[in-house]
Amino acid sequence: MNNRVLMLCLLFACNDDPAFAQVDNGYATVDGVVVYKAWWSSTLFSNPVSPSTSSEQQRTVTNTDYAYALITRGWDPTSTTPPASLVVVRSASALTVARGDTLQIVVSPETFRGDCGRASVLTQEETDFVTSRIFPGDFAGFRYDASTCTLTATPADAAGEAGAD
Repeated sequence: MNNRVLMLCLLFACNDDPAFAQVDNGYATVDGVVVYKAWWSSTLFSNPVSPSTSSEQQRTVTNTDYAYALITRGWDPTSTTPPASLVVVRSASALTVARGDTLQIVVSPETFRGDCGRASVLTQEETDFVTSRIFPGDFAGFRYDASTCTLTATPADAAGEAGAD
């Protein structure tokens, strides 16, 4: 390594330690809420997280961003079929992780908005962003209503007609 580069690294304390993120399901076991999927910045947590448990840590980028999650009630995370209903939630504030740190993304009624049963509804624009940009595959063929947290099947040919213009 070039001595100048080494000196600059030492001078500016280069830190090449990775950042990590982890999802903590902050719902009590009695609530039966499973975090089906979660997303933060560039990191997808695709394995369900049961109540009062945590996901595996995943390497992530240093950033400040909102976290998004899909939660469901009464669904068995060991099931091979997806849940019948999903609720779109977003962290109440942007979350930050620095190089070398681990971000704890605590999904709970206190830290996330959007769970209609908890009177913390997201706007339709916010949920449309999540359903079309963050988790589009989970909402293919459905329209999510932010005010009621319900899914409605969309006609199969409606997308083709809309795209024809």
